[in-house]
Amino acid sequence: MLITVVLPTFNRANLISLCVDSVLLQTYQNWELIIVDDGSEDETATVIKRYTDARIRYIYQENAERSATRNNGIEHAKGEWICFLDSDDEYQPEHLQELVKFIEVHKPLPGLIATGLITREGQKTKHKAFLELQKNFLEEIGSKFLIPSQVCVHRSVLEKNRFDVRYRLWEDTHLWLRIAAKYPVYQMEEFTAIQNIHDEGTVVQGMKKIRLKEVEQYISAIQDLRDKHTALFDGKLPVNYFNDYIDSKYRMYLYQARQNKQLLIAIRIWFNAINHKTSCYILSEFPKIFLNKLNIGIHAQ
Repeated sequence: MLITVVLPTFNRANLISLCVDSVLLQTYQNWELIIVDDGSEDETATVIKRYTDARIRYIYQENAERSATRNNGIEHAKGEWICFLDSDDEYQPEHLQELVKFIEVHKPLPGLIATGLITREGQKTKHKAFLELQKNFLEEIGSKFLIPSQVCVHRSVLEKNRFDVRYRLWEDTHLWLRIAAKYPVYQMEEFTAIQNIHDEGTVVQGMKKIRLKEVEQYISAIQDLRDKHTALFDGKLPVNYFNDYIDSKYRMYLYQARQNKQLLIAIRIWFNAINHKTSCYILSEFPKIFLNKLNIGIHAQ
């Protein structure tokens, strides 16, 4: 069984070797690795061209952001199942072997398979909780944030469902939820994907300095599922699920903006949040914006 690994990258010359090497070290050998370079301006191409393994294909494209980059990889994939690997993450050596074993034993219908995830931050590692599929698995996917590196999807599913190129934030959950509403979702027991948490990562950078444009795009992606894919989730999610989800994201960004002492950004987020949903919690947040600016109530990061 041929497995395709799609690896999008942008300016990760200093990190990508560890990622590619983790694929080369797989105990299962019938794979292809498609590296899609999203217009890198560093030495990424030079690093990749040092690899001579015929199973590795390198594709360069003009910068189009991560959704288009992954879609480009999917377009070139030949495997029956397509896995994803972010260019700062890794696979354990048995990752693909365990996936193939799961497929051969359980014979899953075309859908989405999630492996267990190990998060690594410096010397600290943590095993991330599994999806509890006896619960509402759509809610589980929404709350537990499957990252691409732990996901494998049957190619027939991805032929009909792609990453939405309008979004570079929450774009993965946007796709996983659309898939999970129509196809089976499977959770493996093995922890075989590794997410490396570091200062250059999208999440860390995004929290260090909140950007209103990114907040708006995140919220827009959630609203898109709520407003334009209503039929997919009818009867499968609570009626107010997406509105409550938006409220929780506003709270998250507002908290971080005021902790960062980003006064004007915090005020803008607060107004957006209260226009979305007025609550005692949001009302109580307003004075905290100014107290945090005065260095009162700042929590250790």
